[in-house]
Amino acid sequence: MISKHRRLLRRLDGLAAAARAGFSRPLVRLLLLSDGREYTSEQQFAPIWRHRWHLRRELGLAVDWLPLEGKGADVQAVLPRYDVIGIKLSFRRPAVEAERIVGRLRDAGQTGRTPRFVYFDGDDDSAVLWPEIVDLVDLYVKKHLFADPAAYGRSFTGKSNLTDYAARYGGWSFADDIIPIGQPRPLGSPERLHLGWSIALDDEIARLPTVSPRVDRSIDLCGRVHVAPGNWLEALRAPAIKALESAGSRWRVAVPRERVSQAAYQAELRAARLCVSPFGYGELCWRDFEAIQAGCLLVKPDSGHISTDPDLFVPGLTYVPVRWDFADLEDACLPYLQDEERRVAMVEEAQRRLRDSFHPRWFAGRMASLLARLGL
Repeated sequence: MISKHRRLLRRLDGLAAAARAGFSRPLVRLLLLSDGREYTSEQQFAPIWRHRWHLRRELGLAVDWLPLEGKGADVQAVLPRYDVIGIKLSFRRPAVEAERIVGRLRDAGQTGRTPRFVYFDGDDDSAVLWPEIVDLVDLYVKKHLFADPAAYGRSFTGKSNLTDYAARYGGWSFADDIIPIGQPRPLGSPERLHLGWSIALDDEIARLPTVSPRVDRSIDLCGRVHVAPGNWLEALRAPAIKALESAGSRWRVAVPRERVSQAAYQAELRAARLCVSPFGYGELCWRDFEAIQAGCLLVKPDSGHISTDPDLFVPGLTYVPVRWDFADLEDACLPYLQDEERRVAMVEEAQRRLRDSFHPRWFAGRMASLLARLGL
């Protein structure tokens, strides 16, 4: 029922986009196929829907969506109508099942007009879960990538480099995890990787108001980073809590552990000068961009090993990098707590970059690059 309702809304939205573009014939037709199982992964499509009419007008790109499963989901029959097929699957699927689905779609699309195939990897981390899928598609889009392509030749304990870190330095075992080994083999076609847009463009971020960093703030450092015991994220978060609590002897620090409403959380960010945001299931999390929009200076483990777009992780310009074990947290934060104008300038630069990425023209440029790589 949800898929049927969503499909109807998107069809109506598509008609509205076509009307605003003067019902001109689209130059490129894109069909998005997804199982809809993971909300945060589905958000990778959010800016496509948000800027749909602009994509139709500027690029001649018409976008449709179909659920991969469920009643009436006979997607194979419609594939030849499209120039590009975008596919998204839940990371919880077994590898053989994911490969079978993508392979079947690829085979079905080889009749008549042959579309290009793109896999949209909406996972939080930088790794590639199913290397075989990269070989099956024309382009493989990640929300952020390892800056060093050689990282795609490494295997990890657990799903990603972050679980691997938890295993190496926190002693966590992933032997019984649904994904005990990440990137089980080097990519056969690494040139097909494509840097897409980050989670900064998710709806939850795009709808946030921008707060001036110059408003009065009663907290120097905040970090709502507690996780329940037994979660491997402790390896990434516990050092941050320890360092924040230690800094409480010098500055006004908030390290709350209780859950609060979203409104209370946003108020907390608006009251803070700096926000510490450790890694989670991926390097980036909504907290990064919530902090920036709230006027906080972002403090984060050194993220130089990844590439993102928009790039909001430029040391000393948009964020403050610290060691992954947070041992240098106080030394790293001190210059910005002593120099308010320097803090404000960095926050304003981060807000400017984030605001620019919300513009439909910015996103149309990224979609144009993607289509160009497909030869369209």
